[in-house]
Amino acid sequence: MTEPTDGLAAYQSIKRVLAGEITEIVEAGAYVRNADGTSILRLWEPNMLARHTPSVGDFWVVYEPDGYQSISPRAPFLAGYVPLAGP
Repeated sequence: MTEPTDGLAAYQSIKRVLAGEITEIVEAGAYVRNADGTSILRLWEPNMLARHTPSVGDFWVVYEPDGYQSISPRAPFLAGYVPLAGP
């Protein structure tokens, strides 16, 4: 049986993302903590919940430069990203 990683080359991520921690989940979206400590409701994008069911503490991520949005589970996000100074 082939493993999902068989034959693939390793890469280190260097992408910049914008992200906020999910503080509350509602049917239409999630409240996300902004850099200034306030929370705002962000609405689910189409197919956003197809691969992962978000939990409080996960991260809402916006990828630069195209603005693609996704939800990242907390542990992998914290293991893969460090905060930058400033926005």
